[in-house]
Amino acid sequence: MLFSKPSKAIGVDIGSHSVKAVQMTKSGGRLRVEQVGFGAVDRNKINVDPIAAQAAAVRDALLRMNLPQSLLVGSLPGQNVVIRYPHLADMPANQIAEAVESEAGQNIPYELSEVYLDWSLLEKVADNGETTLRVLLVAAKHEVIESRVQIANVAQIQYTVLGVDSLALADAAESCDYLRTGESVALLNLGASTTSIHFMKGGLSNFIRDISWGGRELIQAIAKSRRCEFVEAEKVLTSASLLTPPAPAPGRQAPPESAPGPFPPSPPTRGGGSLLDPFDDELGDFGGSQAPPPKPPAHGLGMGMGGGAPEEKDLREVLTSPLTRLVTEIRRSFDYYEQQLYEKPVERLILSGGVAQLPGLPEALGEELGLDNVEVANPASSALILGQEVAVAELRRRPAQFMVAIGLAARGAAEL
Repeated sequence: MLFSKPSKAIGVDIGSHSVKAVQMTKSGGRLRVEQVGFGAVDRNKINVDPIAAQAAAVRDALLRMNLPQSLLVGSLPGQNVVIRYPHLADMPANQIAEAVESEAGQNIPYELSEVYLDWSLLEKVADNGETTLRVLLVAAKHEVIESRVQIANVAQIQYTVLGVDSLALADAAESCDYLRTGESVALLNLGASTTSIHFMKGGLSNFIRDISWGGRELIQAIAKSRRCEFVEAEKVLTSASLLTPPAPAPGRQAPPESAPGPFPPSPPTRGGGSLLDPFDDELGDFGGSQAPPPKPPAHGLGMGMGGGAPEEKDLREVLTSPLTRLVTEIRRSFDYYEQQLYEKPVERLILSGGVAQLPGLPEALGEELGLDNVEVANPASSALILGQEVAVAELRRRPAQFMVAIGLAARGAAEL
């Protein structure tokens, strides 16, 4: 229990691969990053006791932080949370909460007694002389909250606020001054096991989709191809480059200049074909169906099997299949957002997460999605004020991985 008003806020981003923590204060109306922490999740322990494994990583990440004087903001995994954007008739502020609860019964695929609800008013929309209220509605099942609380209890911490990782991306983008007036932006967070896409328009949340794809797929592909341990395959991935063309094997002709780029071509979905059902991935482990991964293409950089002993494949070729699946899912998300929701085309893509720093990935995604502006988030070089060099060393070392923790801490700092 805090006996005095907290002067700091800590955002704790719990992932399946690692825990990232950021401690913030306010300084002259600006946000200052005081301390950064990182804790790796023990891969062997998480298969036996995931709560203990993640709690240990939480303790490691918070080791150097002043907890008694801090407001702690934890994260909920977006794939286990339902997010909707209902429109309500214009009404006085004191009537909105009751209207939202009534609307939730029609928008949430669970009994309201099974979930925790939260909401915020995004904007008033005027159309043809009629004004409506656009609301951000969030629902999390009790067991999702309880699982996070169990980790906190084992780690001997207590959350003041729980946020959603995909929504924290928006808070991070705002605190880093990445958002521009009137611009349509997609925030893409590439995690170890899941990927979140958060579409924003004019600085407001507009649509979110979570994909069951993560950097682990790339590491597993490398481990399988090279017959090596997961840790070794992870090191290989961090030194990979998608822009380096594969060297031709002995006896093979080098590919012509017009050869396909990092990803083989896939059937276009823009303007035709079936688009995603927006509810499939949002249901996650609560009964939602998952589309099977697309079959690897039999052309381009596909991985055919020949007779005799297999030769070691070029790394770029090994990563083709999992990266193609990622691009396919991102395309489906863009198509749904721009075509089914009739929204303004995305003008900029901002990448975060560990995989975001894979050399050549921004250029490759820009080419595949037809975007000229793709960038990797770097909170260390943004509008944030940074503390002592030794205290923020992890942020400088792996900046894109800390975006969710930055957003959670910024959410907490707003309440200081």
